[in-house]
Amino acid sequence: MELQQLRYFVAVAETEHVARAAERLHISQSPLSRQIRQLEDHLGLQLFERIKQRVRLTPAGRDFLVQARDLLSQAERMEERARQVGKGEACALSIGYCEGIIHNGRLPAALRRFRSAHPRVSLKLAAMRSGEQIEALERSLIDVALVYNLPQPSESLQSRLLTSEPFVLALADDHPLAKRATVNAKDLDGMPWIALPKSINPAARERFLAACASCGFTPDIQFEVAQVSTTLGLVSAGLGVAIMQSSMRRMSPPGVVFKPMDWLPLTVEIHLLWRTHAQTAGVRHFMRALEETGVVVDPLPTLHVIR
Repeated sequence: MELQQLRYFVAVAETEHVARAAERLHISQSPLSRQIRQLEDHLGLQLFERIKQRVRLTPAGRDFLVQARDLLSQAERMEERARQVGKGEACALSIGYCEGIIHNGRLPAALRRFRSAHPRVSLKLAAMRSGEQIEALERSLIDVALVYNLPQPSESLQSRLLTSEPFVLALADDHPLAKRATVNAKDLDGMPWIALPKSINPAARERFLAACASCGFTPDIQFEVAQVSTTLGLVSAGLGVAIMQSSMRRMSPPGVVFKPMDWLPLTVEIHLLWRTHAQTAGVRHFMRALEETGVVVDPLPTLHVIR
């Protein structure tokens, strides 16, 4: 039994006339009658009663019409779903991200554009540290990662630089340096600092200390805090100074002022990672949203979509 036979059957049942059904189906009457007879032979049922020029459904035919319509409706839904998946309109996309790309507003802007263009995509977001994202990406738990730190070169992962921004110094608004137009490296010598725990990212701690040393001072790290909001709270309490990505100035938290650190040879870089052999339509559309919102520093490649 074929779907085409069911479509022919439904047309005849609805018109109660073979000739009119043939006209509606844009076929000749003879092959339509032959298909109906083959369907009845296959089922071992008489679906129609022939009355002069018309046909009427038998009781078995009426029951079969209900089932045929349900099956054809399901087939249409399957076809439409397949087309949507092929176009990337009905798929799932899981994104891992670091906190920094939320603060600079780039990811929210890209997600807004992505959601507007592809409302049927099932979108999942997971805030994770860079190392956790890379592991999740390699295990296919997420589709793309937005990380601070790049892993070692690998044939299984590809990457592009998304954003790069300088650091700024966060101070309490009543700090002795808060009223100065500029703060120099020598002004920070001996100041208490609040920093990311070394255990979370030892390499980042080493880069920070090396950059400070190159500028001529050593930060006195007295508090280690993982959350940006907590760090800002301690800064506003006057317990120390801290460095932040420059986009944090947009937030203007109470009791905190920011000063440029153009002399510090460090930047906050956020990279996009994806699996080389998992270039789905959802990943492609997300990359396009990143480009269209101006997030990408390095141009993204043209992906050959794997469906």
